[in-house]
Amino acid sequence: MRTVVFDIDTQRDFLEPGGALYVPGGETIVPALRRILLAARDCGVPVVASMDAHTPDDPEFSRFPPHCIAGTRGQEKIPETVVGPVRVASVESDPDPAGGETVILEKRKLSVLEAPLFEATLAALRPERAVIAGVATEYCIRAAALGLRERGLEVALVTDAVRAVDAGDGDRALAELREAGVRLVGMEAALAMFRESGTCAPAAA
Repeated sequence: MRTVVFDIDTQRDFLEPGGALYVPGGETIVPALRRILLAARDCGVPVVASMDAHTPDDPEFSRFPPHCIAGTRGQEKIPETVVGPVRVASVESDPDPAGGETVILEKRKLSVLEAPLFEATLAALRPERAVIAGVATEYCIRAAALGLRERGLEVALVTDAVRAVDAGDGDRALAELREAGVRLVGMEAALAMFRESGTCAPAAA
């Protein structure tokens, strides 16, 4: 089954204590995020990474504090999630990530599906299954998982590698996603999906 990892918003402003829109406890999932991305690289599974890239006067800041403003340190991916070749998608680039490569889709809205180059990237990859990790469970993770399910993909959410802003809201989001047909899986189940989909190096994950 053609599998793609969706690495959602693993940026400094969300995952580092003191970040502009820090997800409480976000740093605790960093080892799990890195393990997933290393395994994807070693198994030749492409990674699509969403990244907020806001303007200083972005309308979203009427709802959330200013965060992930394009070009700032807070907008950067945390270094632990920069694994293998990484490039920002552009209209000039081939939207198809090679196996083990990460293509970044910059966005200004919650859902990665609203990133300008999402459609071209999805058409190039033709995934059948999405494995999702990142932040925040009740916001961008929820939007990505529901949107990909609506596209007909099998969606697996790695519970070891997501974090909510509010624990109660996160639990409610997970229940909603389960009801929508999203599989909630642990780390080992996610890594098994990679072994099914790719050609893993002997030391994968």
